[in-house]
Amino acid sequence: MPEQLTTAQERLTLAAAHWHTPEDAPGLWLKARITLMLTEQDADRAQRYQDALREVTLQLAQEHERRERFRQAVFDKPDATRIWWLDRHLDDLNSLDWDVFKEKILPLVGAADDIQSKAERIAQTLLYVWEKLGDNPGQHARFTTTVRTVLEQMGWTDALAWLAPDELSASDAPGSGRDDGEEPHPVAEAGAAR
Repeated sequence: MPEQLTTAQERLTLAAAHWHTPEDAPGLWLKARITLMLTEQDADRAQRYQDALREVTLQLAQEHERRERFRQAVFDKPDATRIWWLDRHLDDLNSLDWDVFKEKILPLVGAADDIQSKAERIAQTLLYVWEKLGDNPGQHARFTTTVRTVLEQMGWTDALAWLAPDELSASDAPGSGRDDGEEPHPVAEAGAAR
């Protein structure tokens, strides 16, 4: 390659540019100027290789820039990502699968302050808890009591409004809705770890 040829010539020139004496010829001093050249065929082959290498490097750089612009335009903001997902399925809205979007696409979004995504995660967690509670009134009462206790210990009593008044009074009652035969568990004091 031309740049390797230049490097080799510079090294040889540096090595031969100063006066020196060969080992087997005492009294003989030499100094040389060396020029290396490629044959025309080798120079053409080296140039084609360099051109191909330059083209591939340019293509990779363009692809990287295209992906970076796409990421900035689509994946920096959750709303832009949702619009992109909807736009991709405009021709066939029946194939629009928001579950796939939530599981595969939304985690790629770089915004950590996506209120809608956080709300969806919280809603999914609450739905999971609700399904785990099932139809057992004892479990419901225990969960309600636990939530009420946590909110009170955090000083967030204004958040108790989501509990129905009958749930508040039922959870305050001794043995609150326990039909599973278990003894009530003591509630941890504020700041105590369990």
